[in-house]
Amino acid sequence: MCTYKGNAGHLMQHWTLCELLVTASRHTSGTSGLSFIDAHAMAPLANERQVNDALFTHVESCLPNRCESAYESAWHHLAPSGGYPNSAAFVEKVWEGDFSLLLCEINPTTNAKLEPWLQRVNNLERCKTAELFQGDWRRRIEKGLPSPSATGLADGSLTLISFDPYMYSRHQVAKKRKGNLYPEDIKLAMRATDSLESGMLIQLSTYSANGDNAQGAVISSVDSVMGPKGFALCGKMKVHGNMMSLVYARNVSWAAELTELPGRFEKWLAAVKQGVQLALIH
Repeated sequence: MCTYKGNAGHLMQHWTLCELLVTASRHTSGTSGLSFIDAHAMAPLANERQVNDALFTHVESCLPNRCESAYESAWHHLAPSGGYPNSAAFVEKVWEGDFSLLLCEINPTTNAKLEPWLQRVNNLERCKTAELFQGDWRRRIEKGLPSPSATGLADGSLTLISFDPYMYSRHQVAKKRKGNLYPEDIKLAMRATDSLESGMLIQLSTYSANGDNAQGAVISSVDSVMGPKGFALCGKMKVHGNMMSLVYARNVSWAAELTELPGRFEKWLAAVKQGVQLALIH
């Protein structure tokens, strides 16, 4: 059985992802597509929740009556009977144009769930390629990343890479945790992007940005690696003071529009928090 946290981090990560997809779709010509690459794919639909989080519970319990965002609408469609979708499922639902998938997942049980889902998705006319790499994402990226055109998408299609580690650590450590992300991992990813010339977005979510890896220190560390490669930070979505989702862009002409996302997320999250308070009163 595949588990999911069911916490505010999911709200932050996937609200952001869905808004990136919606924004990007407004700027496509109708012929370009999306190459989605996920370093931590997770199950298409996880069914065992691990955490009791009031914010997550409130949003889930208000579906389908409260579908005020692309994220909420997609969540209800993908999991009408409960459970929680992964990022690739949100991509399939929210992105209406052509797309390709490269999903990396290290857990064998999760991969057993991903395989039949990918077979179905790969049969869709608008899905050009659907690849599952079973193992540590680093081994796949060492081989290089496919350009959108190599996956069957039109030239100039957008590449969106998602990193969803337990945490980003800016420190060099002797024994690394595979589920974490480190500066050398970002350097590896940057080398893999060198050959990609079309527009790129990278979403990096971390759930323990505190202490020695506080938010500001994490951003400075990531900036120092990604900045020289032409990536600029466009937005920071955060909850609980230690969870944050960073959005970086390169060669994206409409990237300035993404600077509006943090304010919009804060407004959406404030409404969720108010709903939780009202529910407690009643």
